[in-house]
Amino acid sequence: MISGVLRNQEAEMRILEKELRFEAAFYTDEKMEIAFLYTKKELEQFLLEKKLVDIICVDVTVLEGIDQAEKLRDSYPKAAMIILADETISPVDYMIPSILATALLLKPLSEERVRKVMKSIFQKFIKEKIDEEVFLIETREERYRVPMDEIYYFEARNKKIYACTNNKEYCFYDTMDHLEELFREKFVRCHRSFLINEKLIKKVMLSKNCIILSNGVEIPLSRSYKDSIKKIGVKTYGE
Repeated sequence: MISGVLRNQEAEMRILEKELRFEAAFYTDEKMEIAFLYTKKELEQFLLEKKLVDIICVDVTVLEGIDQAEKLRDSYPKAAMIILADETISPVDYMIPSILATALLLKPLSEERVRKVMKSIFQKFIKEKIDEEVFLIETREERYRVPMDEIYYFEARNKKIYACTNNKEYCFYDTMDHLEELFREKFVRCHRSFLINEKLIKKVMLSKNCIILSNGVEIPLSRSYKDSIKKIGVKTYGE
């Protein structure tokens, strides 16, 4: 699934949505899901839900638009960010590292310009999808491509497997033994129910039988897997 966020004025939403859906249908067979955020309250609620986002479009001419663009960038550092602006706002205010805009659209919008920008965004998006290493998860309802570097751990729970990123869980059927064999170069088993991303380990607390990942999540460490954890060269504390 490809996810987009539109934080703009209602009249402009229609143009942006039309071109976003058109380019999504042209370049990929994945479902396009768009969140429309008209108010600050809707944006704050959306950020709390921690959904997956690929493309963001923010109008910085609206009240607190620049601040909201910064919040979205902070929550979604890898998403493509399209900024809508006009001559009343200096580029110095929005072309900044904390926003890191991918593209700029000047108001009033024209369909031709929006189409050109959306096309370039999707060409870049598709190239990155091809280049990056992803884990394909297929369910009855949807198909997801999850970047391997964004998966913190796999967890076996209630006879299913959950691939857990920093802000979402993807549920599917498989076995931990199969995943361990499939991803042995990037993930390490630390418990019969957990397989963790080696690069995202912050520290190992041997005396407390737990591993702390870079996002602060604590994962249990079984005694039978302690030697495997020590061998990967991560910093350990206690015995």
